[in-house]
Amino acid sequence: MNKIKNRVFSVTWCLTAAFIINWVGIANSKIVTNVPADVSGEEIRAIVIEDFENAKISTQIEDDGWFVSSNPKVYTKAKDEETLKKKNPVMSLELKLIDGGPNDMKPEEAYSITGLGKEKKKILGLKFRFRYPGPNVVSIDAPKEVDWKERTPVLTYDQALRQDVQERGLQLPGRAKAISLWVHGRGFPYTLELWVKDYKGDVHVLEKQSIDFVGWRPLTFEIPSNMPQSSDTYPSTRCAKLIRFVIREVTNVAGEHTRTSARNNSDVYVFFDQIKVLTDTYEVYFDGIDMHKSFEKGSSSDNQKQQ
Repeated sequence: MNKIKNRVFSVTWCLTAAFIINWVGIANSKIVTNVPADVSGEEIRAIVIEDFENAKISTQIEDDGWFVSSNPKVYTKAKDEETLKKKNPVMSLELKLIDGGPNDMKPEEAYSITGLGKEKKKILGLKFRFRYPGPNVVSIDAPKEVDWKERTPVLTYDQALRQDVQERGLQLPGRAKAISLWVHGRGFPYTLELWVKDYKGDVHVLEKQSIDFVGWRPLTFEIPSNMPQSSDTYPSTRCAKLIRFVIREVTNVAGEHTRTSARNNSDVYVFFDQIKVLTDTYEVYFDGIDMHKSFEKGSSSDNQKQQ
């Protein structure tokens, strides 16, 4: 009897150990070091990456700030106001920061990693109106990319221009699993989709969701599990970035824009607040992890050489 109990205990222990090893292996970075991660090798947290409290609106794509455009494009070639009104397929298109916020949204506490989300005084407002129903699209481009934690500009090498440029996008800390944002709808038949660019430069369109509702509602967009967000070299984590919101007019099965044809005589309003990321921020640690900083400008090594 004791032998049977011992065998059962041994088998149970082996299965438990295998489960723990397998779980830790999934949570770990791709980098293998002399100090392997323990069972805390996964750090899941929700991080606010935009609260619109200090956001900017840009009227030119070259400038920094949230930028709005449409398809069809705004017609600007007419010389007089009357001709412009008749030919312009976009009757109104405006992006604006306004006072407000959802009452059900809880402000972040003092321990916010990014320092964002502690207030809810400002929101991003969108107003648009198309002259004709159809496959109308409104796009909102994110501001120029900065480091999600340090808030310093991030430059990316552009092969075409052969120089470093500051691309548009909100960095997604860690290995992102989902993005959530608050949306205020007015019952118009449109959908919202998010565009995310990975560190290799590929763009992933997250599954669109309907904004045909009234009032504030938090929407969640899942990140594809196959989107690359890590590397075999340090740092293992390679941040993706949210580059664009896309709002599309809804069609029925036959491709007809039946509902909007009855509503295209009024402006459409959509409002946005607090963008948050559910992510794994675990990063591998090893001896000498900061030695590369000796090559950075202003380091102690540089100062000694100058002296």
